[in-house]
Amino acid sequence: MQVYREVLPNSYLVILVESAPAATDTGLLCNALRQASRSGKGQIWLDCSGLSVLSSDMLLVLTRYAARLRRRHTSLVVCHPPTMPAGTSLVQASEGNILVANTLLDAELVATQSVSE
Repeated sequence: MQVYREVLPNSYLVILVESAPAATDTGLLCNALRQASRSGKGQIWLDCSGLSVLSSDMLLVLTRYAARLRRRHTSLVVCHPPTMPAGTSLVQASEGNILVANTLLDAELVATQSVSE
């Protein structure tokens, strides 16, 4: 997996792109989320359009980071959610703990709505 980062005016964008599977994919995701969480941005958008599947290990990392960031009043929004093992959606697999947007254009709206709830 390859990870790209972009600091935007109101958010921090992390783009995940599939490459040869590696044991370090989860570590790369952790490092990217750690760096994003230190950016001071109130929203972190994770673009998964370059992934075909999200592993259960990566789901665990996302769920934990989403909870940690929520306590710090920061939203983690997964955009273009990939398929999950066993055919469940990301929202179902995370038991509703991860914010999901179908596109990057929807990410800010999803994050803003979650803060107001």
